Amino acid sequence: MAAVRQQKIILQVHRSYKGELNIYFALMIAVIIPLILTMIEGSRINAMKLQLECVVDMGMDSVLAEYNRPLLEQYDLLFVDLAYEQPTGSLDHLKEHFAEYISYNLQPQKELPILRIRDFLGLNMESVDILAASRATDEQGAVFRYMAVSYMLNKYGIDYVDDLQDMIAVTERTGLYDSDIMAENDNAQNAINSIEIPPPEDLEEGEEWNEPEKDDPTASLNELRYQGILPLVCGDEVSGASIDPNSYVTGRSLVTGSGMEESWVECTPLVEGLLFNEYIMEKCGNYSQRKEGSPLCYETEYIIAGKNNDTDNLRITAERILLIRGGANSIYFFGNQELKAEAKALAVSLSFILLFPEFELLFEGAIIAAWIYAESVVDVRQLLLGNRVPLFKGEGEWNLSLENALGLTVETISDMVGEESSSGEEESGLSYEDYLRLLLYMVPMEEKTGRCMDIVEMNIRNVAGYENFCLDQCIAALTFQMVFSSSYGYSFLMQRSCRYT
Repeated sequence: MAAVRQQKIILQVHRSYKGELNIYFALMIAVIIPLILTMIEGSRINAMKLQLECVVDMGMDSVLAEYNRPLLEQYDLLFVDLAYEQPTGSLDHLKEHFAEYISYNLQPQKELPILRIRDFLGLNMESVDILAASRATDEQGAVFRYMAVSYMLNKYGIDYVDDLQDMIAVTERTGLYDSDIMAENDNAQNAINSIEIPPPEDLEEGEEWNEPEKDDPTASLNELRYQGILPLVCGDEVSGASIDPNSYVTGRSLVTGSGMEESWVECTPLVEGLLFNEYIMEKCGNYSQRKEGSPLCYETEYIIAGKNNDTDNLRITAERILLIRGGANSIYFFGNQELKAEAKALAVSLSFILLFPEFELLFEGAIIAAWIYAESVVDVRQLLLGNRVPLFKGEGEWNLSLENALGLTVETISDMVGEESSSGEEESGLSYEDYLRLLLYMVPMEEKTGRCMDIVEMNIRNVAGYENFCLDQCIAALTFQMVFSSSYGYSFLMQRSCRYT
């Protein structure tokens, strides 16, 4: 009897324990299943966000990878060309490309119809808008200039322009930018022309008197000067190429964008200007180093002068170099007692011949101005032939005697430059390109940038397939706004920016 009772008790205890487990699991399942489903849904949402981040980043990288190849090859600039090799550019073209990349990366299984892969996320892009686009021509070319300066900084560094800053500082401090030897010659000639020789005191009433002809020592040189500077300084034929300025950036209406990106870090104005000048010197041709196939042979001269033909651009550039050389030669001349004494002696002789000593100062001023002008012409001829001329001359570097200066001809210039170029002295001093750097510094930044963009458009349009290339259809930075939806009932709004640095 005792054994039976013990077994029943055990059975009763066992049944009671089993019932407690069933209730426990039932209660736990009611809590665990919603938790698991919540975790699965949370994982789905996080997976959606992660996929969208990756897909959008890949899409923006793909858009930036479609940069204009000729623009990179010729000018080392990264811009997305909105034309996409079509006749006209549009932001719609870019949106189509971006949407295509996004759609492919969201559902790559569409390319593999054999594999039946269930989409755990079910994402689709509903719409895409471009909120901001920085075009190359925005803010008077500031975006274009920023990309060019960034290239120079990455290639050379900021120390590259230290010597240029010193050269510019010396030029400004000595007033070479303000010198005008042409005006000084005109003023001196006008002073001589205005001389009136009074009739002699013993002239009888009614007796005819003719004013004697004044012996003008600078007449021959002035006659040569009025013919223009190019015949004097150019050793070969001058290009007559011209362009239609209305076809390029500075002559047509431009499509505007959002301007500079706030994240772009700019240099100081001086460093930016000097680096941009060096970019022009590196990428553009000039009289001594012409660029093959360019519509204009003298590209840097165009940026300096802004005329629509090579002849005028070279003439204006040569005249401006002549003014700088005139200022520098004036500093040397007035510091040289021998040269001043020679000019004064000739002026005294001429005034003595006319029997009017008061004309001495007028003759002296004309002789000095003509002598400095003639010396400066020889300097410019040296530069255009590829020789070097120091910014400030030293002892023994003055070229012309007074006799050669006042009797200057094209033949004597050619002979004298030939002698100098064969002596090896041209190895010291500044080159023609160095003087172009001095002139570029004086061109206002907006004008300089616009003309440089003209040059870029000219040359890119020479490439087959890019005949309608326009820089205002080139993008350096973008801001997208996208709306995504999921077949599981979710929607996402994203805003992302991408840019070249």
